[in-house]
Amino acid sequence: MRPEVPSDLPTRRWFGPSLVTAALTAIVLAGCGDGQVVAEAEPTKSVSPSVSASPSPTPSPTPPADRDGDGMPDSTDPYPDDPKNVPQQKPFTIACDLDQTLHPVGAAEKAAYKTSKYDDEEDISTLYRICAEVDPDDVYAEPGFSASESQISEINGALTLCPKHPYAKKWRGAAKRGQHDIELEAQGRLFGSGTFRVGKEIKPGTYVTHDVDGCYWERQNRSGNIIDNYFTNRARRVQVTIRSSDYAFSSQRCGEWRPVS
Repeated sequence: MRPEVPSDLPTRRWFGPSLVTAALTAIVLAGCGDGQVVAEAEPTKSVSPSVSASPSPTPSPTPPADRDGDGMPDSTDPYPDDPKNVPQQKPFTIACDLDQTLHPVGAAEKAAYKTSKYDDEEDISTLYRICAEVDPDDVYAEPGFSASESQISEINGALTLCPKHPYAKKWRGAAKRGQHDIELEAQGRLFGSGTFRVGKEIKPGTYVTHDVDGCYWERQNRSGNIIDNYFTNRARRVQVTIRSSDYAFSSQRCGEWRPVS
């Protein structure tokens, strides 16, 4: 229903929404000047290009140290070097006083003392000291060492007490070589400096010595005259053949003569 307009007021026309819109359009077109219709452009929006940025990789955390690989970090592992986590015994040290006087008591000690051929029972302490030491400068363990008769007895006495000593094999080798040399000497086939009767004190044959300094030897006849001789200031090896027809053989500073093997 249209509202009533008082009669005393000037008459006004009622314009609907469509008329208002048409009027505004006419005003816009009139402002264009040449009568061309220009569509009003919408303001341009600034659009940033879309960039698909890869997410920054998240660094993996450094795993805790685990030396034995049992899955338990070393910081909380009571046995970091044992994958089975077996309780580990702490190292311990045993101190032995070998300076005190000892006497053979047990059967093994009595057997060791008898084998050593010591003159005093208190010397059993020496065998215990030999067994207790692992000396890198042990002369009995040196390559090629040949033990004397008394040294052989001492080695065998020690081996009676400690047959599994780290040097046991080397000691047995030294004793074996020493025993072989004792037999050669008894046969007259191992000798040193001096003058010896051939056929009585030494046996004829070919002999050799090593690492000599100022070595001199001579073969003699029954009259003491020189059949042959030799001298060298220094040599790694010297060899001589003593004949059964020689009366004597003499040498100085030539060391130990042994048969050529």
